[in-house]
Amino acid sequence: MEAARLIKNLKNYTVETHLPLFNTWPVNRRSAVLVLLFIGSNGELRVFLTKRARNLRSFSGHVSLPGGKADSPSETSEMVARRESEEEIGLPSDGNILLQDYGMKIENITHNIPHFLSRTFLSVKPIVSFLYNSKTPSERRYVDPLNGSKFFGKLNAGETTSLFSVPLCDLIAHQNQWNDYNPEYVNRKEYISKWGGLSWLIQHFYYPNENVKDAHWLNEIIDTSSGDEDFEGVLCKNVWGLTAKILQEVCRVANDTARTTIGHEELIYTLHKFGGQLQSRKRTHWESDMILNKRKVYYSDVIPKQHFKKLSKLEF
Repeated sequence: MEAARLIKNLKNYTVETHLPLFNTWPVNRRSAVLVLLFIGSNGELRVFLTKRARNLRSFSGHVSLPGGKADSPSETSEMVARRESEEEIGLPSDGNILLQDYGMKIENITHNIPHFLSRTFLSVKPIVSFLYNSKTPSERRYVDPLNGSKFFGKLNAGETTSLFSVPLCDLIAHQNQWNDYNPEYVNRKEYISKWGGLSWLIQHFYYPNENVKDAHWLNEIIDTSSGDEDFEGVLCKNVWGLTAKILQEVCRVANDTARTTIGHEELIYTLHKFGGQLQSRKRTHWESDMILNKRKVYYSDVIPKQHFKKLSKLEF
């Protein structure tokens, strides 16, 4: 599907929820990620991804979306995502600086993608935006490839070791069986994993480090990452876990194939409202045991039976 139609679907997406925001965006566990889209060299809609430094305490060495935790209760999800993106990849949070110094603009596409639960018990809000060159005519905004050579490459060495991109539609190509679509990953695998008594679909997409189809100005950035996975002699970046889950859900919305329920808001709400979790900055003993994946620790330990029964029917 052409990029303009994908973006239109994202803009038009609405989700009905009976859940209060203060439960799905708990004050002490707020985080947000920036799903930053742009047009690739062949007119495809791509998304920026980073690889986290090995010295970080959580998710070290993982591929992720730019983002992080809120600094204060007053920070909105967009403010968090933009601030963290500036810290990690140097993307100015000030739109005037982005325009004046780099000749680019960011368009807000949607804030309506629901929250997700991270393995460290943070509530993660995806903010979907679109990056384009300011001199691009409005009728060509979703057609002309982004030229980022003037800007990109300002990575925070303490947090980010590489910056690359993948086509957004790669994440659901295997489900739709598009005959004329060739994803850029060299391998994919998925399996069901039990965590706390609930079933979680885990997906891995392996992208070659040397991807000639990526934007040339991204390939020129020095990649200081280590420990990349080897697939049949090809060093790859592994897009998996919550990052893959979020991108897949965004892609489903863009392709107008989203399910009625996406994200993890029901689980977040139940943990916060009825389970006594996601309350303070400090993890509870139960949360810490879950993070460590200790045996015989389950969601049903803190969630009432009737609520757990409902959650067990959902796909995570």
